[in-house]
Amino acid sequence: MSEGLLVGVDFTADRLRLLLADIGGAPVHEGEWALPPLGAEEAWSWEVGGRIATLFADEGNGRSALAIAVAAPGNVDPIKGRLVRSAGQKSWDGLCIVEALRRHIDAPVAAESRVAAALLGEVWQGAAMGADNVLYVSLRASPRAAILAAGRPVRGARFGAGALPAFPELPAAAAAASEEIEKLAGLLADATALVDPEVLVLDALPHHLGLLTPLLQRVLREVAPGVRVVRAALDDRAAVVGAIRIASTLAYEGHRRP
Repeated sequence: MSEGLLVGVDFTADRLRLLLADIGGAPVHEGEWALPPLGAEEAWSWEVGGRIATLFADEGNGRSALAIAVAAPGNVDPIKGRLVRSAGQKSWDGLCIVEALRRHIDAPVAAESRVAAALLGEVWQGAAMGADNVLYVSLRASPRAAILAAGRPVRGARFGAGALPAFPELPAAAAAASEEIEKLAGLLADATALVDPEVLVLDALPHHLGLLTPLLQRVLREVAPGVRVVRAALDDRAAVVGAIRIASTLAYEGHRRP
């Protein structure tokens, strides 16, 4: 019998990344493509489902999906498998991710926000391995955060936990960012003291991290001693790696082992 594989999906407004992995999480095949405008749910499902089918065809050997997990841009209701509010293409508001893929692929499907999936990826295989209380902050494009408390993601009443509306976007040039970095350090220190994590994982451009990481660690010694500040290890792959972690749990719970 051919071995089944886990499928991780990560998409933004204009990019799609897919990862096939074995039941232990080891990568088998990975691909990335540009996403065109996809106005309707059916168009999205055919685009993503078609890419998944193509990857399996490239693998050959009659392999099939044990489980699929999708990291989506915006606020996600993981119980209903729905993208509540899209941070990608506006037409994706209300996108029923799980239903859309299940129409085309006979496998368990789950959905989670990209930032929460990235957090899980860093906890599983990245900078916060083994930690149960983690604050993950991404400062790329629109700043977002995700929280792991006692080993469980914190989602909020409307699946909006981790929104950072007061945080300034950092300018691309390091020299122009110094003043904004100081503001960010204060805001992040307050957020960290509130959450009280073991580890604070920062994802940002390298030159921003070079300025922010040591400054924030010094501030936290005063307001939240004991918190370890680390740089994200998985960068832009964190969300798809986290999706594989979700898929592995889904496969186990569904007894769809190879």
